[in-house]
Amino acid sequence: MANNNLPLVSIGVASYNNSAYIVETLDSIRLQTYSNWELIVVDDASTDNSITLISNWFKAHPEVNGCLLVNDHNRGICHTFNRFLTQARGQYISIIGSDDLFLPSKLTTQVALLEAAPATVGVVFSDLSKIDAAGNVIIPSVYDTGQIRPFSGNVWLEMLNTNFLGAMTVLIRRRCIDQIGLFDENLAYEDWDMWLRISREFDFLYQPEITCHYRVHGNSVLHRRRATIIDSSLRLLQKHLGVSPAGDTIIARHLREFSEQLYLLGSPESVYWLDRSWQQNRHWRGWAILTAARLGISPALVTKAFGGLKKLTGRA
Repeated sequence: MANNNLPLVSIGVASYNNSAYIVETLDSIRLQTYSNWELIVVDDASTDNSITLISNWFKAHPEVNGCLLVNDHNRGICHTFNRFLTQARGQYISIIGSDDLFLPSKLTTQVALLEAAPATVGVVFSDLSKIDAAGNVIIPSVYDTGQIRPFSGNVWLEMLNTNFLGAMTVLIRRRCIDQIGLFDENLAYEDWDMWLRISREFDFLYQPEITCHYRVHGNSVLHRRRATIIDSSLRLLQKHLGVSPAGDTIIARHLREFSEQLYLLGSPESVYWLDRSWQQNRHWRGWAILTAARLGISPALVTKAFGGLKKLTGRA
């Protein structure tokens, strides 16, 4: 039974072709120790049997306050989460993919933290572990690896440097969304752009414990659409040019690195982004790669040439 004295949390699940995992995801939500939540699952026109599984799950659990919405055709994750947000009634917002898992106390601990935090804090997030397709823990803590670090307070520059948090670990005050707007549907993925926009207006609070499992498997979006993801990263970063000199320096570095990655992936968009990078920083390496891209020279040949040059000069 829901305790209506507690703030309502709206949980949004973005579902697409994860029939192997969706029931486990939904069960992880159902087993939350926090009682006052609503569940809105938005399926982005799955072609497997996800819709049937979700419908059957809701029928098997009539006590769950929730619903399934199905997009009439595949619209992408940003539209899918926006459809959730337009339906959500909660004071707090939590989102999760249809292959990831909440640990039981996720909402209990995070609602308490945001209720006690100053109004300037718009987001609480936590550590997470990574699991494989079978549910085995392969990385117990993403922050213990040392590859990324969590930050609290005004995190905009740190967030601009790298997206250091997992979307499923986050709990957001609804008024953050009301103030900054919905997800940008022109992008291929949702989270980094949203965190950057929120962090320009609100503080973030780090919760140093594991609240979620992030599943890594061959069907994950990041495994399938690398060039599209990089292109979206470049476009979202352009929104934050001119905010501060320090921010512009970080964006210029990203522009150089991401545009080169696009070229190595053979993306036709690489010429546009390499040119933008060259206009900002007229470095010989940037000129060489831009020229090669314009001439249609194979990335493998350019990589080989840079490797030989490095041997001769001791630097790339």
